Amino acid sequence: MTVNRELKTEEKEIESIDQQQADNTKVSEVLSNSFLTRWFKYVRLNKKQKKLYVEMAKHTNRDVDALKKTFNKEHIFEVEKFNFWYDHHSKHALKDVNMNIQRKKVTALIGPSGCGKSTFIRCLNRMNNQIDATSSEGRIYFDKGINLESKKLSTLELTTRVGMIFQKPSPFPMSIYENVAYGPRSHGINDKKILDNIVEESLKNAALWDEVKHNLFDLGTSLSGGQQQRLCIARAIALKPETLLMDEPTSGLDPIATSKIEILINHLKEHFTIIIVTHSMAQAQRVSDYTAFFWQGSVIEMGTTKQMFTSPKHKKTREYISGKIG
Repeated sequence: MTVNRELKTEEKEIESIDQQQADNTKVSEVLSNSFLTRWFKYVRLNKKQKKLYVEMAKHTNRDVDALKKTFNKEHIFEVEKFNFWYDHHSKHALKDVNMNIQRKKVTALIGPSGCGKSTFIRCLNRMNNQIDATSSEGRIYFDKGINLESKKLSTLELTTRVGMIFQKPSPFPMSIYENVAYGPRSHGINDKKILDNIVEESLKNAALWDEVKHNLFDLGTSLSGGQQQRLCIARAIALKPETLLMDEPTSGLDPIATSKIEILINHLKEHFTIIIVTHSMAQAQRVSDYTAFFWQGSVIEMGTTKQMFTSPKHKKTREYISGKIG
């Protein structure tokens, strides 16, 4: 009887440990999801798991809110073992990405379609957090070592400091002037003299002022494709961001418009950090200081652009640059 009682006690302890591990795993999975998905999954937890969730969330938040003390001031981003999934963990889009982005330099992201380049830059301003059923692991630190997931960094502050230029020009259906003034207005700047100065300075920095200064109240959508893209750049830099993310900004433009954007990028890097996704090997060599090669969600190699294109270290990089794969 004593032996049976001891065996039953041992079995209960094992079951208890197994259940505790199962609860820890389930709660950890819920915490790894984006905010919206996390909430829907939280309400399905049992009472014990919800209590565990609260305790784990406290520790997670303390860890997330802590500054990275070893953050290098020459970097604007430091990415550590970052993974990203779509569709409830069914699509592993980014795999253990480690990368340092140099401040006030141009970094080009190259690689075939679907390799994770655009997903990666959308992680740098939390844009992917708006997509349901996504989750991530790892760390992305910004500027002085603040974790991008920290509550101390609001989405408004982050999107102000990290501007985005999309593949297809997307001016608002309003005048050229109002396109550029939109951001400052949304931040409470309504003084006409201040707005006039911001609009002029931004359009000059986007190399568009001389072409539109007499037509500032024409619709932004009336401009050519290349001019629209430069207008979008002017709109982004009106808020004085530290970083500009560019997702194939010239893919739909003619060679002349593309050349103007590339000249502009070389000018803008004096004031901003630029991260550009491009499928053009020639463009990467013309505009970037550093290049990272993505392949199937992983960063295969990263280095100075000169080194990457003249003496790549990885076989896969050499094959992609030479056109053998991709």
